[in-house]
Amino acid sequence: MPLYVPFFQQQPGTWPGGQVHEIFRDPLGSDYPNGNYRLWVGTATIERPADYTHFANAERLHIPLAGRGLRLHFRQPDETTELATGESCTFSGERPLHAIPADGPVFAFNLIYRQGQISGARFVDVKAKRQALPLYAPPGADLTQIVYAVAGEFLVDGWGKSQLMRAGDTSIYRLTESAAATLFVTGRTPDASLLFAYVLTPVQSTTSRSTTSHSTTSHSATSS
Repeated sequence: MPLYVPFFQQQPGTWPGGQVHEIFRDPLGSDYPNGNYRLWVGTATIERPADYTHFANAERLHIPLAGRGLRLHFRQPDETTELATGESCTFSGERPLHAIPADGPVFAFNLIYRQGQISGARFVDVKAKRQALPLYAPPGADLTQIVYAVAGEFLVDGWGKSQLMRAGDTSIYRLTESAAATLFVTGRTPDASLLFAYVLTPVQSTTSRSTTSHSTTSHSATSS
C-alpha cells in the first residue's frame, strides 16, 4: 500500500542556509545523513548562501520549485551551474558545493540516495480531466515512486483508494520484481500540479558504483 505523508506530518529542521522538511526516509528509522539509509526525500529553503551538507557514498537530485533561481558553485573541480525554477541537477553528495539564491529565498525538492541507484523527475500539470501515470519496476529492480503536490489540489486514485492531495502533501509508492500499476490523477483546482519523481535500484546495484557525472542539468522539469 502507498504511504501518504501530508505536509503537517513532515519533520521540520534547519541547515546553515535555511529550513528543511523531511518527508520520508528508507528504511524508516535508519540513521541519516551518514548511516545505513537507502533514500531520503525532503524539501529545503535556501534563504542565504551556504555550503551544502556532505553525504558519503550518495547521489542527489535537486529541483528548485519556487524562487528566482539558484546558483550552485561546485568545487573539485570548480564549476558553476545555474538553475531556474523547474530545472533539475543531479550530482555526487560527496562533492563540495556552495549554493547562492539569485534573488530572494528558493524552495527546492530533494532526493538523496545511495550510489548505484538511478533517479529522475518530471512536472505534471494536473488538468480537470482524469489522466494516467503508469508505474513499472523492471525485472529484478526496486522502484520507489514519489508524487509530490507542488500546487493546488487534486485527487490520486490507485491501489483501490482515492487520496485528496494539497500543496506540500506527498505519496510514496514501492514496486519490486516486474510489478506494474497505474495511478490516475484529477485536478480539483486550476493551478494543480505535481512532481513525479523516482529512485530505481537496478539489478546487482550493490556490486557497482554510480557512473553518473558529478553535475548535470536538465530543463525538463536535498538537508540541503
